[in-house]
Parts: sequence; C-alpha cells; structure tokens
Amino acid sequence: MRPRLWLKNFEENDRADAAILLDKFSFYSARQSDALLVASFRSLGDGRPKSAVGQSRDELIAALTRAVVTPVLGEDPDPTDSGNLLCRRARQLVFHAQRSVAIEDALRHADAGGPVVFVDDFVGSGDQFLATWRRELNGLSFEAAQRKSGFVAIYVALMGTYYGLKKISENAPSVAVSVTHVIEARSTLEGIAPPGTMVGAKIEALLEKYSPRLTPREQYIAKNELYRKYGYKERKLLLAFDHSVPDATLPIFWSPGHSGWEPLIERT
Repeated sequence: MRPRLWLKNFEENDRADAAILLDKFSFYSARQSDALLVASFRSLGDGRPKSAVGQSRDELIAALTRAVVTPVLGEDPDPTDSGNLLCRRARQLVFHAQRSVAIEDALRHADAGGPVVFVDDFVGSGDQFLATWRRELNGLSFEAAQRKSGFVAIYVALMGTYYGLKKISENAPSVAVSVTHVIEARSTLEGIAPPGTMVGAKIEALLEKYSPRLTPREQYIAKNELYRKYGYKERKLLLAFDHSVPDATLPIFWSPGHSGWEPLIERT
C-alpha cells in the first residue's frame, strides 16, 4: 500500500477528490483474510439456506468430513492464483489434513459421488466459478458429474457481490455458497459517490480524466473502456486483500499507467 505515492499521481487540484476514493478503500490483511475464511466455513453450519436446492445444515456438515478441497480456476490457470493460496490456508486453519487436491483429482472424486469444496477469496461476477463448474477435462465437467452422481458441491469464499452470488444461484442452483460478507451497491462506488450528487460528479470526472492513463496488463480490462474505468463487469469495487486484488476493483487503484503512474497496490 503506497497512499502517498498514489496521491501524487493526481494534479494538485484533483487530490482532494482522489482522497475521497482512498478514504473508502478497504484493505484486508493476511490475518483478517484468515478470519474471514474460517468464518465462511463456520457459516455452513448456521442453518441458513446456502443454495436454491437448500441442503440441510447436517448434510453440509457431513459432506465436509468427506470432502476434498480444490481451487476455483483463473481465466488462465496459474499456480499463483489466489484459489491455490486459500486452499492451503483452508487446510491449515480448517481441515488440518492433506485434503487439498488439483482440479482433475477433485473432478474424479466428484464423478464418484464424493463431496467437493471449491475455495476462493472473492465472488465478483460469478463468471470464474461458473467457468470452473462447466469446464471439460477429459470429457467430464463438475456440472455433468453433479447430474450423474449428485455429489455435494460447496463453494466457500471470503466475500462476494450480490450480483455474482445471484448469478451462481441461477446457473448452478445445486451449489451451496458460503461467504462472510455480501457486497451490495451501497458498498461500491455507487454507494459512496451516488450518481446525481456533487460527490458523484466529482468522482466521475476524476475517473474520466485519469482512467485513460492506465495500462492494465489484463487485456480484457485494457480493451474495454468501461472496465478500465469501473473494473470487470463494471462492479465498481473498492477493496483488496493482502494476497490479491479483485479485477472488479476500480483499476485506478491497482493498474500501472503512463508517465510513472504508481498503483496504490499492485495486482499480481
């Protein structure tokens, strides 16, 4: 986190407005992320519905005793994906056993009817999980395995947007999803700088002026003017974790840029 360097990116008469954004930015340390992960697992036992199917508390708890844990794959799967880190932390903090497996092994386990827990840090648009759910490996997908064996599928994340959780519920209704915090519009840019207000107009002008200076490495962000301005799928988030920054967070916080632009926090 480099707040002083980040503020210097802006012209002097724009820094007060940039400071409004900075004031609303939320950063979760490693210790806080661990606490969120444990809380999300514990929430599976709170008795509240976790899926459209509505598995019981006892069913979910029983599934955990036999489940393997696997990461949600990134767009281009990489060993450094945050899901891999969260799987290791889940093994250390929750399961205390060697039950974290590669996606291919998890798929074979699911095909035989064994429960699977998918782990990641953040549910943004829901696209990443659904891509993992539907991705075919050796002619089989989790979606197809679920229809065949009826295995219990659980998705645990630290937090998620209402939009992303709703999308998963609509497209994978059998998956039990557990997060500690649900992010609604009031916790995004729209909430802290509502359109039609003076603050909203100032922040909109700030993003309009400085977003073209950003050069995100993610081409799906770089090539889309609105994504470069508001983040992936225009989610307008203002948060980061110690280990990663969601691509749905405003790129003005994390993207590199022209002429010595300094990100507040790098997205690795």
